[in-house]
Amino acid sequence: MQDLKTLEHILWNELGTKDDYQREFGDTPITKFVRQIVGLDPQAANEVFSEFLSSERLNIQQSRFVKLIVDYFVKNGVMDKRVLQEKPFKTVGSIVELFKDNMDDARRIISIIDEINRNSEDIMEA
Repeated sequence: MQDLKTLEHILWNELGTKDDYQREFGDTPITKFVRQIVGLDPQAANEVFSEFLSSERLNIQQSRFVKLIVDYFVKNGVMDKRVLQEKPFKTVGSIVELFKDNMDDARRIISIIDEINRNSEDIMEA
């Protein structure tokens, strides 16, 4: 919590004002803003998707799709699910097409994405 207070002080007193931040980033929580800058730890990203990455239940295309999601989180920290309809995801196929025989896996993947995004907005005690 102290780290957040320090960051708020720097952003709103040394680099600009709270109004400047809100004009630029709207109501984006600072914790989400930081995650977007630094990304998600690769080990953490692999762990949350480990049920898919370590199992042999996925075919090659499904596995590639999940790995693209992991790479996206590592780079960007958060994911708007709309990007799943853009390149490079759409070159592999849509989640509905790829998981048409197992929609439970598709729902679980979406659930994990939602969970990671929610976690980016939580204030962690340091």
